[in-house]
Amino acid sequence: MATKSVIFDLFGTLVKFGTMHHPYRKLLKWARENGRAVQADDARYLMTTNLSVSELAASMGINAPQILLDQINKEIVEELKSLALYDDVYPVFEQLNSQGVKIAICSNLAKPYGKAVELLPPEIPVLKGLSYELGTIKPEPEIYSWILKMAGVDSAETLFIGDTFIADYEGPRKMGIPALHLTRKGSTMPHEISSLREII
Repeated sequence: MATKSVIFDLFGTLVKFGTMHHPYRKLLKWARENGRAVQADDARYLMTTNLSVSELAASMGINAPQILLDQINKEIVEELKSLALYDDVYPVFEQLNSQGVKIAICSNLAKPYGKAVELLPPEIPVLKGLSYELGTIKPEPEIYSWILKMAGVDSAETLFIGDTFIADYEGPRKMGIPALHLTRKGSTMPHEISSLREII
């Protein structure tokens, strides 16, 4: 069956960090050191809640000082300024688009990092499935189902590409979506690729 759409992970697949501060880890570390027990769903909550940093902290019961919240926001801004596309994104997007293949993004991320999609080629239509907007994360079936429905394609007509094995390879395959695991440092297995150009 012909591939009618390609779904990409975002960070580590299309977009790379120049600077990484891990600001949300610092927020949770401060909370733990100040008496809030770690919750099993903390990471999921961070990526499925459409709130600012201060709103998010308050909703999690974290009464962080303003100086910490300001530092976290500053670090996020620095991270966002450091983002860049991998070199193979533009040529692959252009070729897929010229062939009439739909392009989609499926990403687990906290709200501020949604700005990364602004780096994608503006002239090429891209369907965006971002966890903080959808309230579900990979590898939960709901996020893959949403992408397929919005793209208007069957699972077998789609290809999923990403750098995280469970979220971007095993998760899609459990939904019947063909997938390839991107390992940019070099691929050795049949289900792996080391460049997006290999999917063309």
